[in-house]
Amino acid sequence: MMKKILVITGIIFIVALIGGYFYVQQLKKSALPDYNEHLQIEGLTGKVSVYRDAQGVPHIVAENEKDLYTMAGYLSAQDRLWQMDLLRRVTQGRLSEIFGEELIDTDVILRKLRIPDNAVKLYPKLKDSVRNPLIYFANGVNQYIAMHQDDLPFEFRVLGYKPEAWKPQHSLNLVGFMAWNLEFGYKMEAFLEVLKEKTNRDKWAELFPDYSTMKTYVYPSYTYKKPVDIDTVLVAALDKIGQLTPDIFTGSNNWVVAGKKSTTGKPIFSNDMHLGLDIPGIWTRMHLLIPGRLNVTGVVLPGEPFVVAGHNEHIAWGMTNVMLDGADFYVETINPDNKAQYKFNGQWRDMEVRKEKIYVKGKDKLVEKTLYFTHRGPIFSRFDELKFAPVSLRWIGNEETREIDALYNLSTAENWKDFCQAIRGFQSVSQNIAYADINGNIGIHMTGRLPKRTAPGFTFFPGDTDRYDWKGFVAFDSLPYEYNPERGYVSSANNKSVDESYPYYISEWYEVPYRIKRIRQLLTAKEKLSVSDFKDMLNDHYSVQAEEIMPVLLQHLQAEKDWDEPEKQALALLEKWNFKYETGNREPLIFEEFLMHLVKNLTADEMGEKMFKIYKDHMLLSKYLLYNAFQQNNSLWADDVNTAEKETFHQMIVKSFKESTAEIKDKYGEIATIKWGDTHKLNLKHPLGKVSAIDWAFDLNRTYDAPGNNNTVNPFAYINSEAYSSNFGASEKHIFNTGDWNQSYSILPTGVSGNPASKYYCNQSEDYVKGKLYRDIFSLNEVKKSAKYTAVYSK
Repeated sequence: MMKKILVITGIIFIVALIGGYFYVQQLKKSALPDYNEHLQIEGLTGKVSVYRDAQGVPHIVAENEKDLYTMAGYLSAQDRLWQMDLLRRVTQGRLSEIFGEELIDTDVILRKLRIPDNAVKLYPKLKDSVRNPLIYFANGVNQYIAMHQDDLPFEFRVLGYKPEAWKPQHSLNLVGFMAWNLEFGYKMEAFLEVLKEKTNRDKWAELFPDYSTMKTYVYPSYTYKKPVDIDTVLVAALDKIGQLTPDIFTGSNNWVVAGKKSTTGKPIFSNDMHLGLDIPGIWTRMHLLIPGRLNVTGVVLPGEPFVVAGHNEHIAWGMTNVMLDGADFYVETINPDNKAQYKFNGQWRDMEVRKEKIYVKGKDKLVEKTLYFTHRGPIFSRFDELKFAPVSLRWIGNEETREIDALYNLSTAENWKDFCQAIRGFQSVSQNIAYADINGNIGIHMTGRLPKRTAPGFTFFPGDTDRYDWKGFVAFDSLPYEYNPERGYVSSANNKSVDESYPYYISEWYEVPYRIKRIRQLLTAKEKLSVSDFKDMLNDHYSVQAEEIMPVLLQHLQAEKDWDEPEKQALALLEKWNFKYETGNREPLIFEEFLMHLVKNLTADEMGEKMFKIYKDHMLLSKYLLYNAFQQNNSLWADDVNTAEKETFHQMIVKSFKESTAEIKDKYGEIATIKWGDTHKLNLKHPLGKVSAIDWAFDLNRTYDAPGNNNTVNPFAYINSEAYSSNFGASEKHIFNTGDWNQSYSILPTGVSGNPASKYYCNQSEDYVKGKLYRDIFSLNEVKKSAKYTAVYSK
């Protein structure tokens, strides 16, 4: 009898497994499109042809804007609908509705940013030429949703909800999302404000960048001219946003050579924007074509219809983050008798009070939260688990902005004048936008609203006075730029914008200029550069940081003789290192482990465990400390305050080297055999792939051995991640050949599709890690010849 029961139980289990397998497969494939299918779409006025190339990129050919942008919306939803909905929920602070109570604090923070408010104010002010494409795009998205209620992407079924209708304002919300994600200085400023009370002034200052030794500028030939007129944080919960959606515009490279430095005789252009690397990728690619009227291609943010970085028939453009300090904190004095009032210029002023209702998955009752706002912005009282007096936040993302106008106008710009007029709209999103055109001109222009301040904005200001309020914004015509410089190239990599002669404060938080130095080494290594040279540059893993630190480091290490065998092996390898972070090299792991231990040994004793954990997550701050220490060959942080002895910088270096080699041997293996690629991985993760069972069932995540690090031109950085798990890098790579657009190249880190059953889900990932690029065709004849799929849509 027992045997019979076991047999029956086994059969039931096997049937359940088989049934579960087929159910999962059905879920995976439920939203899988037929790229050759001809369909009728409500709202179209004529026929639209969609050609998909070998990478699945849609090339949309329409007779008018209404049909073009309707199809752009439909195809965006076809490839990335759940990602679009996720981004929309981020901008609205509605993540708890689908993920549960763990995201309540994150939703509260997002609602304090008031991103949808700007969209509501801006939308009626848009010209019809910009508003109408948003309407058409929304119609296309909604047509897709209506036609696929029974076969939506698997994420909707797993999470148990359906998408709401898309509104034109939702596309505008994404601008606010972009603006907030590039605003990263607030966390460092909050941390440093708290740390200031725990250490002395000189040590505190050593945590800041020393720009007197960093004289590599984005605009080295720019001369400031006085204008004629003037244009008129957060809690650790924010980290959860980064686990769901990739960061935007926090790094990047761009460079352009003029025809005189090009083997083609025409400008060659390169751009790679460094963002969080997740699945789906933050960008998708799209080619929009109305014969005789519009022809533009490049990357778009799923949820909006316009190319963000790309080229049309006349010009190419691409971006790097200025690193603008666009947010300031003000310590507020709250009325002890009325917490909805704050002191300002000697009087109690009423705050704006909002009652927010948050729907939470799995909960019957709404969660209610009360939010307070001064005239500057929202009130906060804790950051990264650090508590302090209430502060308000003034942020440029809450100002009226025109990025959506800028993107629309860039798509039809024909020259430098058109380009400059278009990019005036970049106000909340501050970028160094590089330029090239078919007539041989090159340039680069800073954009964004630059607040006019009484004092630099890297510290907390008193909020009870208007003395430190912003006094307007710097005029666009007073922002730095270069146009056809004599040297024959322009370039930027988040380095300092201009020298000290520029009269306005831009930021304290630029990148240490390792990447830009390497880019300019390569730009000047040859008299003329080719597209092939640009490909090599995009795949370059040479570390200028290692090159600059190593002479000082070896001086200390070679002065010591008391090394065990693994330490001798490690030292011998560093002495012969070529400073390249290739997967087969052993030296990168030795160097990286040493730097991590050195940062900890210098700072953890004085900061304490909680503060140090926050500090090490702000990678830019530790870069500043290391840069300053090795420039000076000393550090005020060298002494361990927990010992009676006064330790030196030399002792900290020796101690860190011994600890790091021991840890490598303990965690990874023998020094003589372990390689960088054995430990340093690119881990592409889907938001739902963090649940191992879902990852296993739907095959969501991808892992690859990765070269480079956060300081190489081709970056694979491990920001806020465990061990050497890379989660940050080039979110796209483009090389545009203005002499022949059809000989341009590009790649994405994942693919155009967010559907795990699609052949275009992560189909580019392996080639991306290997440094390959795909031909980026442009002319209609080439598009038709190269098409792998053709679909015709009609009314």
